[in-house]
Amino acid sequence: MNKTRKLRKTEAVDKDGRIWDKERLQKLILTSDLMVYKSLMLIYERQTADEQRVKATTDLNSIGFTGVDGEILSSFSEGYKKYGSLTPKQMKIARPKMKKYWRQLIEEIRIDNRQPERIVKL
Repeated sequence: MNKTRKLRKTEAVDKDGRIWDKERLQKLILTSDLMVYKSLMLIYERQTADEQRVKATTDLNSIGFTGVDGEILSSFSEGYKKYGSLTPKQMKIARPKMKKYWRQLIEEIRIDNRQPERIVKL
């Protein structure tokens, strides 16, 4: 039985009542290629239209990819949209990078009370 408690700022509850936090999201990213793809596309969609167009982070708004990741992860996102997967080398690079975006993923779970596995339609 799950007792009701106040959520921390760093947590979200999905439709099934599961509590998601940094540790749980990062574990899922480390163990699930699908979660890497979904997280990658979700964060890419949070980039501004101009950032998507130039495939880099240009606005310092704390949304989307960081400046250091903007170019490579935008490239991976575009490649995923075109080919439906990442190469093993791209996945090896993307997986640890995507772990840092857990806060934005928590925000997305909160917005629509979504399940992390269904964050983005693929």
